[in-house]
Amino acid sequence: MINTSRLCLVEDDAIMRASLCQRFKIEDIGCDCFTHAEEALGALAERQYAALISDIRLPDMSGENLYIRLLDSERPPPPTIFITGYGTIDQAVRLLKLGARDYITKPFDLDDLLAKLREVSPSLFEDMHQGNAELGVSPVMRQIKNTLDRMAAHRVDLLITGESGVGKEYAARYFAQRYNKGTDKPFIAINCAALPEDLLEAELFGHVKGAFTGATKSRRGMFEQASGGVLFLDEVGETSPRMQAKLLRTIQERVVQPIGSEDQIPVDVRLVYATNRDLKAMVDRGEFREDLYFRINVAHVHIPPLRERKEDILWLAHRVVENYFNEHQARRLILPLTERYLEAQPWPGNLRELANAVERACILSPQEVLGPREFGASGEEPLLSPDHLSLKEAMEHYEERLLRETLEHHEWRIAETAESLGISRKNLWEKMKRYDISQPA
Repeated sequence: MINTSRLCLVEDDAIMRASLCQRFKIEDIGCDCFTHAEEALGALAERQYAALISDIRLPDMSGENLYIRLLDSERPPPPTIFITGYGTIDQAVRLLKLGARDYITKPFDLDDLLAKLREVSPSLFEDMHQGNAELGVSPVMRQIKNTLDRMAAHRVDLLITGESGVGKEYAARYFAQRYNKGTDKPFIAINCAALPEDLLEAELFGHVKGAFTGATKSRRGMFEQASGGVLFLDEVGETSPRMQAKLLRTIQERVVQPIGSEDQIPVDVRLVYATNRDLKAMVDRGEFREDLYFRINVAHVHIPPLRERKEDILWLAHRVVENYFNEHQARRLILPLTERYLEAQPWPGNLRELANAVERACILSPQEVLGPREFGASGEEPLLSPDHLSLKEAMEHYEERLLRETLEHHEWRIAETAESLGISRKNLWEKMKRYDISQPA
């Protein structure tokens, strides 16, 4: 997994290097600094940095050759920004086609560099005292993470709501991790909608031998098994009125009575509930017990759908790609054009749908580079096709199309288009000249 707390800087100019390192320290960004490309290559082989900033002119090799060496290595290069005082347009185009995220010339404003760095690697700018982005990089998910951190320190149960696939169980597991504080206390999860009522009752509360047909031995229920830790009741809104009554009693008294037993067993368990339904509306319709609703709605966290926190789309996509590399040692690279395509999709299935789509693209793609077509985008031709397009031709084809579409979207306003694309107006003019793009009469 990407080490989201560190940046790799390769700069041989001592004054520039010191200035950058000082500013990164002020921003609370961990930075490893190198003057030679070979030194940086050794460090990049040992750890996965969140981003790479490299000068073009280095004592032992060019920054471009450094990047090519990284592309040929087993580990995919981190998001990369090049800086130089001697750059050319052709070189910038060449590097961007290879996969670099940006290219800036000296002298430059440090705030501009930080803005570009934030775009290509937002995880670097997290509050280091709050840990890494376990739940997402969007402001709302960072706030939810902070809320879960605080709630874990208090003895209250937790209700998590949100659409299917937004990551409710993932948030519950994070909460349990914070509550259990690295101990071996249990975290047990059950989907209340996946089991018939009788089986759900036996799973939750346990049973004694002979309590019903097939009960050949006694079995502890999940409330007992989770004692001392966290029990996660997913889809609690799907439970029957009878089950709701049993849950209410157990929650109030913190005791369970196994099926077929007269004994009551005390349980010390932290409960986390989740549902994609509107429990308040269900109460109004008489479909959910009001007293149970008030019991479980003490501490409430709502996770918005992915379409309302688009910053998390690329964060998750790159995590899936990184995990795929770690599991299969097979590199996959998501093109900038593909990133824009992913961000533009509605993802009604939220994180679950996106993660499945990225994993499927990693598995089925015959090439390392993942283009929009690997995610179902329609077009005149595939992004990369051994029979039709080389990598260079494909990159030029889609860069030209992206430029035209973005210009049309912004009604050919150059400043707005350049800002949207994350490039300078000069860079945009050069690209328009290269592809013979002009506003229709």
